[in-house]
Amino acid sequence: MRSSLLRFEGTNSRSSMNSKASLCFKRLASFKLPNRPPFHEVFPQKTLVNRILFELDSKLTFPKLYPVYESIYNNLGHSDRENALPKSFTASDVMIMKKVLEKLRHRTKSTNRNFIALENELLEKAAEMGDNDAIGLLAYSVLKNPQKNSAEDVAHAKSLIKQLYQMNHSLTLKLTGDFAWRSDDFTNAESYYKRFLEFENDTFRAGEVYGQLGILYLRKPDLKEAERCFLSSISLAPRENVVKSYYHLAQLYMESYPLKARSLMESAAAEGFKESFQLLGFLEMNYFQNYAKSQQWFKLGMELFEVDCYIGYFDSCVKMQKWHLAKKCLETMHLLVQKNTAQYPAYETFLKSREDKIEALKLHSTNPHIEVSKYATQMRGSPATKRNTWGL
Repeated sequence: MRSSLLRFEGTNSRSSMNSKASLCFKRLASFKLPNRPPFHEVFPQKTLVNRILFELDSKLTFPKLYPVYESIYNNLGHSDRENALPKSFTASDVMIMKKVLEKLRHRTKSTNRNFIALENELLEKAAEMGDNDAIGLLAYSVLKNPQKNSAEDVAHAKSLIKQLYQMNHSLTLKLTGDFAWRSDDFTNAESYYKRFLEFENDTFRAGEVYGQLGILYLRKPDLKEAERCFLSSISLAPRENVVKSYYHLAQLYMESYPLKARSLMESAAAEGFKESFQLLGFLEMNYFQNYAKSQQWFKLGMELFEVDCYIGYFDSCVKMQKWHLAKKCLETMHLLVQKNTAQYPAYETFLKSREDKIEALKLHSTNPHIEVSKYATQMRGSPATKRNTWGL
């Protein structure tokens, strides 16, 4: 964090928390970013930005925001940034600008370091203007990395969070739950999330909280309550924000509603959620008997070196009697575990459980000398590289 924390002047009462005049935000020395490309070359198209503004129910428009974004972008790293915002802009307007960039990151699944700097700058400006959401986010960013901040800043961050918490500030309640979750304090995380929902239960943030609660109920397990939470999650939040809710709800439906499970899992896969590739492959292979489609899903997982997807691909090849592909998959799997020995237990289990299938490769291979023991014991040789991966 390149700037100091928010500082309150005068009283620390709740009323002062909402007073812009009482807030003093001090920055450290200015920094200099590497040369940046021109703003017009990297900023997204008007259509996409307007769509996000509509989703955020914002009165702001692209023509009004574009010059403000450009001005702040061009002045990143400079100390004379006081006049970058129009006087008509409020703290909530600045937070909308920040949320637009955040959604663009999720939507495009890409990270631009210059836009990250722009997003951080907008967050700090909103905090300067007294936005409690921005204050809470900045305070929690300090607590996430206390070793990178002074003891004074950490203490002050805790004080700010305590004040916001006592005000029942909804985002602070959620962030407190997130903090407990990262500390594996799931009991308190559940308590904070439920308290958050008492104040905010119909927003995209509520959708994220319902998703977290759904995972907690899965662990108990309370499957009925988990299902309710996941359904609430996907009804309130954009798919890119709650992709895990789609994935876990699909898991709940795998046995009872396979068609629903497939649809939900495909939604998770569309967001690049790699765990969904394996389950989609096995669902297509074992329930729908669509081996060609199962192979497509397994291939996606194989590109990420997921050993379970290699196993699924091998099985689908055997079912389709594509022995040459099964043999090549087996050989490449062996190279994979040489590179990542942590996956060897799963590989060894695979070898033992499919001895008959591996033996059958001898009858259908131009090179009949395929020995199960060879793959079970030979752990030396050239490690797998991207040039000699599965190549199917």
